[in-house]
Amino acid sequence: MKFFLIRTENSYASDKHLIDGLKENGHDVFELVEKDQNSGKYIRFATRFRKERRTYDAVIVGFALPILVPIVRCVSLKKVIFNAVYSQYEANIVSRNINSPRSLAALKWWCIDFLSFHCSSWVLVESNAQINFIRSFFLVPKRKLIRSWMGVDEKVFFRDPAIRKNRKFTILFRGRFLPESGILTVIETAKKLERKNIQFLIIGHGFLYREVNACMEKLKPKNIEMIAEKMPEKELRNRMLSCHISLGQLASHPRLLRTLPAKLFESLALGLPYLTARNAGVFELLTEDENCMAITPGDSNDLAQKITYLKEHPEILERIAQAGHDLYRKKLTSKILAKEVISALC
Repeated sequence: MKFFLIRTENSYASDKHLIDGLKENGHDVFELVEKDQNSGKYIRFATRFRKERRTYDAVIVGFALPILVPIVRCVSLKKVIFNAVYSQYEANIVSRNINSPRSLAALKWWCIDFLSFHCSSWVLVESNAQINFIRSFFLVPKRKLIRSWMGVDEKVFFRDPAIRKNRKFTILFRGRFLPESGILTVIETAKKLERKNIQFLIIGHGFLYREVNACMEKLKPKNIEMIAEKMPEKELRNRMLSCHISLGQLASHPRLLRTLPAKLFESLALGLPYLTARNAGVFELLTEDENCMAITPGDSNDLAQKITYLKEHPEILERIAQAGHDLYRKKLTSKILAKEVISALC
């Protein structure tokens, strides 16, 4: 098949693995990269799309471009696949809580999602729970909704036994500081383990940075290294691989009923043992004590006890890490994920 794929200049993992996987399965993918940021980009896009379109079987609208879906529907008679992952309403209202669910802003995001989902032929989302949410909240027919795990950029995230672990037992937190992340729980836990010869590496930034800075200033943990700036890909991979445990989303938050973070897939691809809160979205893919470890959401005492236990039982860490990587190789490579998407479309 031939696909016309529209994506942003940002190389999101949810788009990258799909592009790579389709090519690995022998499909042609022509990419149109939308670089403009202002509102006039949609008119310019429609013009570019009509000029640059070729013979193709379907159009894929990439992650974070919901407004382009109805535009594509108007200028093309081909099937439209929207790689949504989740709804923009959920990201802005449920996650960040930047506006009340009864506000005009919430209505705006709901309308954007409603249009993008209903103008699509198919919508790719991250979990079965996400399918049920979108189906009921946006009245989208279930036949349009396809679960598609996120995957990783395999040129960046891959296992490398040559990278040595840090001498000091190191816990990794990578990701944006969103309410569901549990970043404050991580800082509280680090403080409790300050005298246990356990180090924390935090690679991230974002929405809760003021709360994070205030918490760091209040507790003053001496065992946290925090990196906020963007790192070169090779350095990022090597720093992650040098850690002993990778932390997932740790908060008690309604969004975690449905979402699976990108770092989950990164951790499995790297062969890092993954420690997460017990949330339904993650457990659609992972099984506690088989290919991940888990704690009570938002509980820093439980997290501290689990980390201490795992430090004292390296054989468990090794078993969990191997099982997680085996799961990745079996179900989550770009080629396998893209093949499943094609099968669902046929």
